[in-house]
Amino acid sequence: MKKQKQAVIYGAGNIGRGFIGQLFYEAGYETAFIDIDKDLINMLNEKKEYPINFVDNNSSHEIMIKNARGIDGSPENSDEIADAISKADIMAVSVGANILKFIMEPIAGGINKRFADGNLAPLNIIMCENLIGADKVMRDGVGAIVLDRPQYEEKIGFIQASVARMVPTQTDETKGGNPLRIVSEDYKYLYIDKDEIKGEFPEIKNIIAYSPFQYYIERKLYINNMGHAVCAYLGDISGYEYIWQAIQDPHIKEITEKAMQYSGMALEKKYKNIGFDYSYTDDLIHRFENKALGDTVARVGADLKRKLAMGDRITGVLRLMITYSLPVKYMCLTIAAATNFKSDKLSGQSLEEILKEAGSYDYISGNPEALSLITQMDKGIKSGMNIKELLEKFL
Repeated sequence: MKKQKQAVIYGAGNIGRGFIGQLFYEAGYETAFIDIDKDLINMLNEKKEYPINFVDNNSSHEIMIKNARGIDGSPENSDEIADAISKADIMAVSVGANILKFIMEPIAGGINKRFADGNLAPLNIIMCENLIGADKVMRDGVGAIVLDRPQYEEKIGFIQASVARMVPTQTDETKGGNPLRIVSEDYKYLYIDKDEIKGEFPEIKNIIAYSPFQYYIERKLYINNMGHAVCAYLGDISGYEYIWQAIQDPHIKEITEKAMQYSGMALEKKYKNIGFDYSYTDDLIHRFENKALGDTVARVGADLKRKLAMGDRITGVLRLMITYSLPVKYMCLTIAAATNFKSDKLSGQSLEEILKEAGSYDYISGNPEALSLITQMDKGIKSGMNIKELLEKFL
């Protein structure tokens, strides 16, 4: 009898269940989801399946993800967690950047048991986190705990991934009476770093290994995430609740398109041997317009400290624009709008205070042209100027 392939996903949230779980199931894996949400884990163990509802503006269709189970991620359940990891053929992590430090020890425990049990098959762990360098953070953190460091270095791969599927916050309405239901767009592809793979990576449809991977990471962060953020912050100061409403505003749409296109030009200059496909920005605009997702401006704009940090989606693109002598005005407007965002714990602080909290003030203040423009735009927003007026005066 053929052995059932085993997958483990740390994190049973929107991306874990709503994307990676689908890819593993369709490739023939039984998937164990590790999570601290005991109610969710109990429901997974009762049903052994859950639905994903794919929606767009014209239609919807639902699929059932089967062969699923749950594992309580509480520290007192470390033995069951370790056992699952010790037997896994593939693994993924999707817990949120701030939670990574809490799962290093249980993952190390699973690797220790794996080696102790004589399982020396390579284990590739796909890092589905919105954090550049999440793979290194985990590799170093887990590596400091494992017992057999040489085997660890040879057999365990932490693989950076570019997660581009949009899965909004789930509501009682979208769940439709089933707490396990995930509503998502039907975007199928997961790009991973080919150079970090240990051994032979299993054949999983729509997981694409690519090298050099840094281009895909930056394309996702500096075009997809950045464009989404532009839409959210301009939508917020314009009074829109949903992303689809914001992108339908012709002025916001124009600014979002141009910001993404200029970022694409910068990536072309940086990665000289890789031509940027500008249809990528057209596809993103179409995806932002997906009303059926119900994605909110508040969700997309949240966490100013991270999203305005150096190297992240906004200040990172500003730096690209400065480096390659491209227009900075779109990023300056986005920064000004972000510091006026209403739905964050930093909201209400001054422009300087927010940028200092995010760690990007020194860089921005070191570029007087950008700082002057951001300051003027911030004053315009605070005085009540709308997007059309800001566009006409500054852009």
